[in-house]
Amino acid sequence: MRLVTSPALREKRLAALLGGRDPRHPALRAAVEEAQAAGSLALAGLPASSEQVAGLMRALRAVDPAAPLTVEALRAWQGAATGGMGALRAAEREREGGPPPAPARFVESRLRSLEQWLGMDSGRELKPAQQGALAMARVVEILPFDDANGRVARLAASHLMVRAGSRPPLLDGGDAPRLQAALQAAFQLHTEVLCALLEEAADRALDVMIAAVEAGRLPPAKE
Repeated sequence: MRLVTSPALREKRLAALLGGRDPRHPALRAAVEEAQAAGSLALAGLPASSEQVAGLMRALRAVDPAAPLTVEALRAWQGAATGGMGALRAAEREREGGPPPAPARFVESRLRSLEQWLGMDSGRELKPAQQGALAMARVVEILPFDDANGRVARLAASHLMVRAGSRPPLLDGGDAPRLQAALQAAFQLHTEVLCALLEEAADRALDVMIAAVEAGRLPPAKE
């Protein structure tokens, strides 16, 4: 059995390595975003080429981090991730397993319902991973776009979690079976497993930041 260092201990290690430097340094942010983009592309079955990673990193920054989750934000992420216009789906879709996607004529109204619910006090009071799980499951369930629904759903979850004070979740291809099972449960309103996965994935950002400091991606600490 492989022992995993607790997040608290990794927090202390990162602080020691930083030596007083700001953990919000752009180089650390870029390292986390690169890992996040590569992992999301792997889950989508796409190559993590420099062009693809750069495109998804642009998508990560396409919406103000402090902004609420809106239909316009979802469209901005989809457009940035695909190089398109972020147009909502006009054709019908089918799904193997799980609930059927929303009929095309109801896509926008169902996204607006999600936007409205997350903007209410009851939505804002959810823990970061709970907000992320709800948004991810609902976007995947609706399938609002012709392409990149999974990537957009993961961007939405990350946005809400960071906005609520969490680190961004770093999911990757190895999470695919667990993520699929968690989403199926979330479609039945059982989001606990998906929340746990997102919390675990958010802790991975610490490992990426530690590795970035150890690799010399930050300027030396001042004596």
